[in-house]
Amino acid sequence: MANEKTPGGLTGAPKNFLLPYILLLLSRMPAHGYDLMQQLTSLGFLTLDQGNFYRTMRQLEKDNYVNSEWDTTSSGPAKRLYSLTDIGEQYLQQYADEMQRYQSMLSQFFNMYSAMFDLYMLPVRKAGTHAEKHKQTNRSDQDESERES
Repeated sequence: MANEKTPGGLTGAPKNFLLPYILLLLSRMPAHGYDLMQQLTSLGFLTLDQGNFYRTMRQLEKDNYVNSEWDTTSSGPAKRLYSLTDIGEQYLQQYADEMQRYQSMLSQFFNMYSAMFDLYMLPVRKAGTHAEKHKQTNRSDQDESERES
């Protein structure tokens, strides 16, 4: 479903949008996989598959973006505790810079789109304003003629 296209032919969120979010969460503090999944779900990743998530975490570790170690401090079975590496932090910074450029492009697009939309709507608004004034003038004329009668 994530790869379904919208009616206009565009896809949804970027394919690897999950990766920078994981790194961003880990930049705040190390976390267990389950905690990361809960945080991601609260951020809008509603269709997060547990198997895919842990495969992604293993790939991030293989790419040296994150480290993991077994946490045996709590009762129960040991859990992996993930943390961000320097390489992961650099990737996150580059991604944030790229997203900032993208955000600027989106702002330009919507400013241009709004200006174009306003340009086309201006005659309609003027016509609507003129028609409204015409109705008000006709009502005033009717009121006067009724008073004279």
